[in-house]
Amino acid sequence: MHDASAADRRSTAADPTKPMPFDLPAQPLASALESYSVSSGWQVLYNSRLAAGRQSSAVKGEITPGVALRMLLAGTGLMPQYRAVDGAILIPDPMATLAPNEIADEVDPSLKGYYGLIQTKLERAFCASAAIRAEGYRIALGFWIGPSGTVTRMMLLSSSGRSDIDESFDRAVRSLVIGAAPPAGFAQPVVLLVTPELVGKCGAADPGIGPIRTAQ
Repeated sequence: MHDASAADRRSTAADPTKPMPFDLPAQPLASALESYSVSSGWQVLYNSRLAAGRQSSAVKGEITPGVALRMLLAGTGLMPQYRAVDGAILIPDPMATLAPNEIADEVDPSLKGYYGLIQTKLERAFCASAAIRAEGYRIALGFWIGPSGTVTRMMLLSSSGRSDIDESFDRAVRSLVIGAAPPAGFAQPVVLLVTPELVGKCGAADPGIGPIRTAQ
């Protein structure tokens, strides 16, 4: 069962204009993003290369999730691109001073489009799993996509707390068929932070038959 705080986070995720408490110290960006995802209930998808070696800014106070994410990213050279009411993909900030390859990530629309495709496929895969759909779980994972557009390797970064659920996520990710090869310059692995709110998008219909909510 979800606790009261999880219910509050689901409510906030449905209303991104509602402030909520944050108390996130400055820390390595990858761990800051995981803490942010737990606190806010937002899904965050990003390239692991972009987070490497970067430090987050501290976030403290009653703030909306969107503002909190921008505060957390201040000074990192990254910015959120919102893919849904409660989700974001991190991309290089074109106004920041970045390495040439990171600027290319921002300029090339095929990279951003590919991230959106991955997100849609992941949501469908998770909603199609009865074990994952039964109750929300928090988990962080990384994966690699081969030239055929299929997942070639999956790595668990943080456990859901249940080995059977971890295995369900592993199977769901490994069975992904993205349908297209990664575009040139697409660095891997891709890192995904999953929160309990994700299964709230599945609805009563079988996501393998009917559409689920995708990015706007």
